[in-house]
Amino acid sequence: MLTKKDIQVNRKIFSETDKSIAAAFKVLSDVNRYRIFRILAQQPKISVSDISLILGISLPLTSQHIKILTYANLLQKERTGKKVFPKLELDNPFVQAVVRAIQQILKTAN
Repeated sequence: MLTKKDIQVNRKIFSETDKSIAAAFKVLSDVNRYRIFRILAQQPKISVSDISLILGISLPLTSQHIKILTYANLLQKERTGKKVFPKLELDNPFVQAVVRAIQQILKTAN
C-alpha cells in the first residue's frame, strides 16, 4: 500500500502536458484523421483535394478533419496559390514519435 508521501510524489508527475497528449490521441482516434496523418507522413507534399480523393470523402469533410488536426498542433497549413498543402508539425515531439511508430509498424508489417 502506498503511503501519503508516495501518493503525493506520484501525483506530481501529472502535468498540463498530459492533457495535451491525451487530446492528441483523441484527435487521432478518428480513422480519417489518422489516415490523413499517415498519408502526410508518407507524402509530405500532397494537396487537400488529393487527400480527399484518396480517402473517398468529400473535400469539406477532409478540410474539417485537417482543421481539427491543425488545432491539435499536429499539422500546419502551407498555401501555394489556391492549393492548400497540410504538413505535419514536425517541431512537435508527439508528431515525431507517432511518425516513428507508424514507420516501425509498417516496416514490420511488410
